[in-house]
Amino acid sequence: MMEKTESISHWYWLLKTQFYYRIFFRHIGVRSTIIRPLRLGNAAHISIGAEVVIHQQCWLQTFPISNQPAEVTIDRGCVIGNFNHITCVNRVHLEEKVLTADGVFITDHGHGYDDPHVPIVDQGVVTRGPVSIGKGTWIGEHAVVMSCRIGRNCVIGANAVVVSDIPDFSVAAGIPARVIRTYCSESKEWKRI
Repeated sequence: MMEKTESISHWYWLLKTQFYYRIFFRHIGVRSTIIRPLRLGNAAHISIGAEVVIHQQCWLQTFPISNQPAEVTIDRGCVIGNFNHITCVNRVHLEEKVLTADGVFITDHGHGYDDPHVPIVDQGVVTRGPVSIGKGTWIGEHAVVMSCRIGRNCVIGANAVVVSDIPDFSVAAGIPARVIRTYCSESKEWKRI
């Protein structure tokens, strides 16, 4: 019986995405599904490619802070885990087949704190540069990605905080995240660093 219920739920969210959410987004590709979102903010600046699955309770939001529009792009075949937050004031781009576990936070901005005499909540947000996550990358559970570029086919460990660029074919972990393995094309092995 559970299988039938899951099938009905799948079709419900697929149809709701394709016929209802499509009205609000810049683009939603064929066979993409958004399941029970927590918040969709300024979705007119969010593009979702074909065959993307965005699981439950995700928060997708853009909010420009200058004359340049903010833009989130999630390319074909990405799978976004439960409880992910993807927000931007500039640009966030997930290339094809990116996989995120649950509770991942991806952003291109943070709160300003330049003036120690003004409450942080009153200082607004500042961008630290765009986010780009390369094709085929996997982001582990509860990782944070802030204003950086992650290369192709990378693995980002659970609970990592990525604040600087990670090269292609790398494994990174820690706070702040650092590369702990890279793929050597000559030996065809993952090498510890």
